[in-house]
Amino acid sequence: MATPQEHYERVLAQHYTWMFGVPFAQMVEGQKALLREAGVNKPGMALDLGCGSGFQAVALADLGAVHVHAFDTSAALLRELGGYACGRPVTTHEMDLMAFDLVVGAGADTIVCMGDTLTHLASKSDITVLFSKFANCLRKGGRLVLSWRDLCQPPVGLDRFIPIRSMDDRTMVCFLEDQGKTVLVHDLVQIRDKDGWQLQKSAYTKLKLSPRWIRSALGQAGLDPDYEQTTRGMTVLAATI
Repeated sequence: MATPQEHYERVLAQHYTWMFGVPFAQMVEGQKALLREAGVNKPGMALDLGCGSGFQAVALADLGAVHVHAFDTSAALLRELGGYACGRPVTTHEMDLMAFDLVVGAGADTIVCMGDTLTHLASKSDITVLFSKFANCLRKGGRLVLSWRDLCQPPVGLDRFIPIRSMDDRTMVCFLEDQGKTVLVHDLVQIRDKDGWQLQKSAYTKLKLSPRWIRSALGQAGLDPDYEQTTRGMTVLAATI
């Protein structure tokens, strides 16, 4: 079993943007609409934690952010984001998101932590520490937007096998294995080259996080949740300080 960082290095980073199945610019437009709906109208100085290839970071810049600090542990995804940023005010940081406050300790207007990043953390206690750091970093009236997939009731039986995307030369399937407090996520990618089909595979754990628990943890950190929406199993929750 791999850590999240190892999992991305072995398999997922090279397929991350591809697996969504739509052009990068279209993903950015969708994130812009989502962020507006969640109350992000003037991002100001913004942080994107677990930025991946940059859907949210570029969206924040296009929404008028003065500057976006984008954090991720994947050098490959940060290089990809650098190419998509195209002169936008985005600075990338290859580091553990738990240490983001070493770069930006205070004064943020907007923080986003989206795309299942929270479930990659080692424990719920890490999340409570992270939420306290959010509260300390945000200016009064600042906006926090989270998204994650609620895995508290993972699929069972054959429904545990989830097709992600398939093309003539590449196909991806995810398999979920319930482990009590966590879910073991197996990513299987088959790639066809001149020698035939080659299988890339890796597995890592994700935390089970319910919206109720997240709201409670935010409240304990002094953040006030005021927006929540769940679509196809992905919850978006926003809060203010």
